[in-house]
Amino acid sequence: MATSKTTPPALTDPIGPDLKQILRTLKLGRLLDTLPERLTLAKQQHLAHADFLELVLADEVTRRDTNSATLRARAAGLDPGMRLESWDTTAAVRFDQQLWNELTSLRFLDGPHGALILGPVVVKGIQRSSSCLYNDTTPL
Repeated sequence: MATSKTTPPALTDPIGPDLKQILRTLKLGRLLDTLPERLTLAKQQHLAHADFLELVLADEVTRRDTNSATLRARAAGLDPGMRLESWDTTAAVRFDQQLWNELTSLRFLDGPHGALILGPVVVKGIQRSSSCLYNDTTPL
């Protein structure tokens, strides 16, 4: 009794070499990281071509913005752990909550003025140094 074996269809890369080269030429090579997933999503949700293009390009804008902010912070010598997202709301510190909320909203950026925050940095009751945060809102 002969049995026939069926081989599963070979998984083909949905992104051909020509498209890869075009994306790299346009400096969009990093789109290749998420493009297969976005193609699958577009098929599942029956996205229109323009919606798919908007989704993919929005991914690239987000990636570039994140990368740019990371590079600028590194060039400025900022501590990557000192971010608003890592703020410990349970810390036993006293501060003006209303001022903190105003500063973290960044509403002052809409106006023609900047912000300067200067104050001591205290670690376990010992003043170590002064800290300064400045935002220059001068247009480039």
